[in-house]
Amino acid sequence: MNARMLRILVLMIGLVSLGEVLILHWAALVLRGSGLSLGQALLGGVGFGALNALAFPWSRRRIHARGLALVLSRTWILGSIAALFTGVLLATVFVVVGGAGALLGGESGVDAALVWLGGAVVALGFGSVAWGASVGNYRVRVDSVSLPLRGASASLEALRIVQATDFHIGPLLRAERLRGFVKRINQLEPDLVVLTGDLFDFDPAYVEEGCRELGKLQGRLGVYAVLGNHDVYTGVDAVVEGLRSLTSIRLLRDEWERIDVDGAALAIVGIDDTGQGWTEREAESSALERLAREIPDDLPRLLLAHRPSYFTHASQLGFPLVLSGHTHGGQVALPFAHHLNPSRMISDRTRGIFRNGAGTLYVSRGLGMAGLPLRINCPREITLIQLVAEPS
Repeated sequence: MNARMLRILVLMIGLVSLGEVLILHWAALVLRGSGLSLGQALLGGVGFGALNALAFPWSRRRIHARGLALVLSRTWILGSIAALFTGVLLATVFVVVGGAGALLGGESGVDAALVWLGGAVVALGFGSVAWGASVGNYRVRVDSVSLPLRGASASLEALRIVQATDFHIGPLLRAERLRGFVKRINQLEPDLVVLTGDLFDFDPAYVEEGCRELGKLQGRLGVYAVLGNHDVYTGVDAVVEGLRSLTSIRLLRDEWERIDVDGAALAIVGIDDTGQGWTEREAESSALERLAREIPDDLPRLLLAHRPSYFTHASQLGFPLVLSGHTHGGQVALPFAHHLNPSRMISDRTRGIFRNGAGTLYVSRGLGMAGLPLRINCPREITLIQLVAEPS
């Protein structure tokens, strides 16, 4: 874990612990009519902080386990997220109501207001997490987007391209549910299917069943894929062999292929994920530099890169369109402010369309989960893409 991620972790543990202290303060108001004293609050903060600091590494190691350890680790993480949400809301209530009481001199009504409004925000905070782990977890949306591609002909503009990414096949996505995703993709009748990494999630035991379902994907011009950092964690050899032996998916590993489309042509390009530096906001690739030299200048090119951090380098090298995943859209986002989400810790490009000079990037929210089954205001995504010609 690098220094930046360690600082973020310490901050998150601190905020979660503060949220738990505020919830305890509200509970004391409800049960005994008076909140925590300063000493009690400080003691509670130290206790919660120590407990969370111990629980985090334990839960992190067991987040991909099975049985009781899996249930306990994810329960703790979901509870921590609920405490974080609720703590932010409670802090707002305490500041606003307490400030109003001090200004108006209405001390007698402050505690009652804190009890009732605090109860509402506790219900909202924990209810949102419960909704995200149940209803939000099962929402899948097909997003239709038009993306510019320099040099695209009418034949390329007529293509139906479907992007799917970040399945994270494993304990959180088994064969039965994956089968439903594959069926929904095929129902879109794509000409071309592209998978932008993180097909699997740590455990190579799921590679065979996952590949058998992915092998049912249908694209008139083929199905292409690249590896993501979680495929590296799962085991590159196992993933590559599974895709090779059980599917007809064309895995692009720092290489490109020409696709002929009704008299036109398209270069589809894919780069490997190294599995390292997954929090980098900007990254460069020597493979991209080589590929940029190899591909004819007059051939429209579509780049598949798991991480959006390669976008700046790719656009500088003349790749006009990049498709990525990696961020999951944060899995949790604020209403009307979708880019305010947890994935901002690892990328400034969290979901949707981004431009850099003549380059365009599309970042999908993905179909899977990282760590825990929770999505709030960030449904799973299958992307239906139409290319639009852009002048050279």
